[in-house]
Amino acid sequence: MSNIFRRATIKDVAQRAKVSIKTVSRVVRQEPNVKPETRKIVEAAVKELDYRPTSAARSSVGARSYMIGLLFDNPNPSYTSAMIRGVLMETRAQGYHLVVEPITASDEDVTEKVKRFVIQSNLDGVILPPPLCDRQDILEALNNLDKPCARLAPSDPGSDGITVTMDDRQASQELTAYLISLGHKDIAFVTGREGTATTERRLGGYRDAMKAAGLTINEDWVLSAGYEYHLALEAGEKILSGPRRPTAIFAANDDMAAGIIAACYKLGLSVPGDVSVAGFDDSVIASVVWPQLTTVRQPIEEMASLAVNQLIATARDVKDTDNDHKKVRSELIVRASTDRPYAAANVAE
Repeated sequence: MSNIFRRATIKDVAQRAKVSIKTVSRVVRQEPNVKPETRKIVEAAVKELDYRPTSAARSSVGARSYMIGLLFDNPNPSYTSAMIRGVLMETRAQGYHLVVEPITASDEDVTEKVKRFVIQSNLDGVILPPPLCDRQDILEALNNLDKPCARLAPSDPGSDGITVTMDDRQASQELTAYLISLGHKDIAFVTGREGTATTERRLGGYRDAMKAAGLTINEDWVLSAGYEYHLALEAGEKILSGPRRPTAIFAANDDMAAGIIAACYKLGLSVPGDVSVAGFDDSVIASVVWPQLTTVRQPIEEMASLAVNQLIATARDVKDTDNDHKKVRSELIVRASTDRPYAAANVAE
């Protein structure tokens, strides 16, 4: 049974007036840039539905809530915690508050959830990391709500809006080339979540380096583990239990690399004596796992901080529009998990 006492929402008003939610918001806030006839239609719908906007919705033009939202759908806890630290430090430094909302990108109603979150929280802007930053429906919803967003590592960094990126493909190529320089020819690669731009870029860098060195890729050694430790442990066991094993395994993030090391120990293999293992991100786990990981340092906190800085500048109308796209540098970090290949490592016992 429907609830006849349900309070009318801004969406109800927009549907009745046949206009966008953004237009209703402008009328409610008494903004000047609305056509008189449109304003009359919206005001009539507001009266008919007895719509009572919140105090935030009635705020005058230019009013700010000093609230920044962070939406994320990432199974990698190390990446997520670093990202939150970066966003939190910058919001605090600039006198803003952070609202964090985990969300599942695969949900059918994900766009409605995003709109509800933004409207109810009265945000000044939104931070979108992968894979949400590549969802066109979410970007359009935020645009219709007149809410700026900053995207971390989107698949198309040259598109309109605020973006903060790092060259994942080049960084992956450099790490693979480093393994090759040690003498490794049989190198496996464990990828992240299938279908995401980050996964494709890191896999592409690995393939680029192998091709440049004239090395053949064994496709049985290219497996997906979704950026998750336990899936990487399973993938590592599969790769290392075959009739012939690689001398090195490059995992597309540090959590998966830790899972690969666990798989090596489970099978009685030493790291790096039998198998060299490398990761990506230089998250906390890269320094606490043993041996410590050779990895790519991705400045996640810096990227998140830059995104917030640009977003707040937009909210204050002081942003340099010619500098929307920020790019940070990666760094190859060499530690004890990689070494030259040993002759015995290429033959399963």
